[in-house]
Amino acid sequence: MAVKNYPVGTHFKGPLKLGVGSMILSTDFGGFTAAKTLTADESNGVNYILDGGTGFVITLPVPTQGWYCKFTIGALFTTDFTFIAGTADTMTGSITEAGVLQLVTAADQIILEDGAEVLGDFLEFWSDGTNTFVHGVTSTALSATPSG
Repeated sequence: MAVKNYPVGTHFKGPLKLGVGSMILSTDFGGFTAAKTLTADESNGVNYILDGGTGFVITLPVPTQGWYCKFTIGALFTTDFTFIAGTADTMTGSITEAGVLQLVTAADQIILEDGAEVLGDFLEFWSDGTNTFVHGVTSTALSATPSG
């Protein structure tokens, strides 16, 4: 029987199995070209590359415990990207814009402003089942606008 070398610091014993609806974390996915409503199952653990050149609305799933997703700017865009909370008033966290911390409290949406984006800017979202937490880094001031 072959011995598996699991990553240092883990407590795995035996084989690691993924269920049918599971997906490996850190999967990169691009290619959105139009408005999209995400489900927790299809988007959990996915790193989306925003590479369409034109912004649109992305609706996040309702808060689901353990859900995580990241969006990274991979191309400049000509209209805003708008992220809508799956449940109103549940986005909370912070976005660092050009080194200045902007708090996000009970927001319904976050808009990434066109013309202010830089390749590599990102927003991460995750949930405890009640809230959708956000953390982001943008390179220019006034590039992300949360609202309630």
